[in-house]
Amino acid sequence: MDTEQEAVRRVCWRILPLLFAAYFVAYIDRVNVGFAALTMNQDLGLSAEQYGLAAGLFFAGYVAFAVPSNLLLARIGGRVWIPIIMLCWGVVSLCNAWVVGPSSFYLVRLLLGIGESGLYPGLLYILVMWAPEKYRVRMLMLMILSTPFSVMVGSLISQPILLLDGLLDLKGWQWLFILQALPTIALGLVFWLALPEGPQAAPWLSPAQKQWLVGQLQAERSQREAVQHFRVVDVLVNPVVWVIAFAGTGINAAAYGLILFLPQIIHGLGVSSAMTPLINAIPYAIAAVVMVFWSIHSDRKMERNWHAAIPAACAGIALVSCALLRDPVAILAALTFGITGVFCYVAVFWAVPSAMLTGPAAAAGLALINAVANVGSFVGPFFIGWVKDHTGSFSLGIVALGFGPLAAAVVAATLTSVRKFAQPAQ
Repeated sequence: MDTEQEAVRRVCWRILPLLFAAYFVAYIDRVNVGFAALTMNQDLGLSAEQYGLAAGLFFAGYVAFAVPSNLLLARIGGRVWIPIIMLCWGVVSLCNAWVVGPSSFYLVRLLLGIGESGLYPGLLYILVMWAPEKYRVRMLMLMILSTPFSVMVGSLISQPILLLDGLLDLKGWQWLFILQALPTIALGLVFWLALPEGPQAAPWLSPAQKQWLVGQLQAERSQREAVQHFRVVDVLVNPVVWVIAFAGTGINAAAYGLILFLPQIIHGLGVSSAMTPLINAIPYAIAAVVMVFWSIHSDRKMERNWHAAIPAACAGIALVSCALLRDPVAILAALTFGITGVFCYVAVFWAVPSAMLTGPAAAAGLALINAVANVGSFVGPFFIGWVKDHTGSFSLGIVALGFGPLAAAVVAATLTSVRKFAQPAQ
């Protein structure tokens, strides 16, 4: 095996599992509230609107602290900063088990968002430091694969945990938060011990592999900077960055509106509480498989725009079509189509800004895009909860969420600047 292939193989086996695991536990900690809500809302006296507000407040903290968190990451390094924030949000997630009403629930969700704010753009920043561009979408896809995988696994393990109701005088939803927060705290230590500061410091790369990888990454950075060099301040006013961010707003509104309410939507279709988590796993299992093949196809074609636009358009059409459907199986199929399209879009389109930005500008730019996009993550859950309380149905809320992916599809297909930056450096 030549030096390049072996270096990439070792990065995949040593770095990607850490990134995958970190995002896996983060996603479990942010979306397990959707399963807890099946019984927690009644115990705490929460309306659908209050639950939606609390679910969305996670992203208020997330948005407010994303850029500062990632500027700190660029200054002190991922090996130190990522474990610190993992410990913080793990402890806060544990506190979910002892909320007593809307106010305390709001506070914990806000603090959880602050704790997790630096993770996703931070992991993207680490990936840029390790992954050559021609391999990056596949590596990005494998990291993002943790999202549907975590929801799928969370669905399967939440049901037996909820059955612990009454053990040690704790409710099932309290056990859910406790048992799913502890792995996050433990993983913080593993991350600190296992992640080198950079390729040059990796003990598991040979001198020849280090030389090739460091040289390749530096050459790609130099080539991008020769075309257009971004300073941090440039990123904050660059129109392309903002258009990408606003496209992400519509995608995230749909993604989190569905993720955080899907268990309740499924339950409302006549599925029992015991079976709801199991049915909930199906759309994410399908999304995980499809996004793998879609991302590989994008890499082989070296094309990003249409590989983002097509699944986004399909997701939007599927969600809007829910207004015309009455059969529960057909509705579940449309929701599955919508979730799959959203994840396929995300797996491909995040390669655009990561190829466009370098150095500290990458940390700030990725954080800015992620922060603005997550305004949609706040709006989506709050809006669908508000609609449910005022109409007695989730239908209109789901339809409204469909317009976000449709707008993202238009951006991906038509933005000339995005096409320019989406191509990997030669």
